[in-house]
Amino acid sequence: MSLEVSREWSGHDINAIQLLKQLQVDCRLAKNELQEVSWRFSEREAMASKQLQIALGALDKAVAAGDDSPNVASRQESQIPASASEDAGPVPNLQLSRPSLEVYCLGRFQVRVGWKRIEHWRSNKAKSLLKYLIATQGQTATRDALMEALWPGCEPSLANNNLKATVRSLRQTLSLAHGLDNHFAWVLFRDGSYSMNFEADLWVDLEQFEYHWRAGRELERDGKVVEATEEYKTAEALYKGDYLEDDLYEEWTSLRREALKDVYLAILGRLAEHSMQMADYHACIAYCQSILAKDQCREDAYRQLMRCYSRLEQRNRAIGWYRVCESTIKSELDVCPDRHTIGLYQKLLNDEDI
Repeated sequence: MSLEVSREWSGHDINAIQLLKQLQVDCRLAKNELQEVSWRFSEREAMASKQLQIALGALDKAVAAGDDSPNVASRQESQIPASASEDAGPVPNLQLSRPSLEVYCLGRFQVRVGWKRIEHWRSNKAKSLLKYLIATQGQTATRDALMEALWPGCEPSLANNNLKATVRSLRQTLSLAHGLDNHFAWVLFRDGSYSMNFEADLWVDLEQFEYHWRAGRELERDGKVVEATEEYKTAEALYKGDYLEDDLYEEWTSLRREALKDVYLAILGRLAEHSMQMADYHACIAYCQSILAKDQCREDAYRQLMRCYSRLEQRNRAIGWYRVCESTIKSELDVCPDRHTIGLYQKLLNDEDI
């Protein structure tokens, strides 16, 4: 009898374990989906905030100019941008709702028009043109600069023809994705220069990344560490990869890529330091590992890892990270770790607290 009961309970146990494993998988999937939804809502909130700032700025300018008419915005919308040549393309249809354009430059380049992601491009050069225009947003890109960036060494007249064809292709791709039937002038041409049409609601992950980084620094300078940390976390979440990582060999992307990587590393450093101060050692470990994934010679990150594992009472892991640091610094820079790192290691060997 006892054997039969044992077998019965054994079967129940197996079923319970399988059920718990399935629940664990389902919970992880649900968590990932919630994180994605939260990220998307954060994006839309940032876009709305930006548009509100633009609208308030325009209103302030109108008031400063002495225009107290309640219909300022209506009259501004009625002013159709003047075109210096036929390159300006179709005149925007201002009766349409303003189209939205989302551009992701951090990591793999992605574009969404409205809620629709562009999967297929008519021309790779059209995609490169959009990247360049977004990179120079806030200023115009001259015809000569575009020809040199996209067709280096090409005969000027041929490069100019290529540029005109590429601009048309970009306009058509964006318009078809939105369903505007090419009635909106996505790209404008004035005085020998091209720019994106700011009549569109333009959201760029790069702009939001830099905005939250600056906001975090300002808050931190004001002593608002908790609020600053939230801004840094938002910026860190936006950094899905290095700037235009599909264009590693395009010269015009390299300086911006390295500068943004420095900002990202600085953000991770601030988050790691705050986590350490809050005794959230597991979070600090994750941030330090992210730092080393980008720069494997950052000794400050190794030191933080050594401290974290020591305080988690995992002395062997702390020593292990020192040895990784020593090996990496030696092979990459042909030097030994600095005295601060070695000092922590000596304390670990003496079983002292760090």
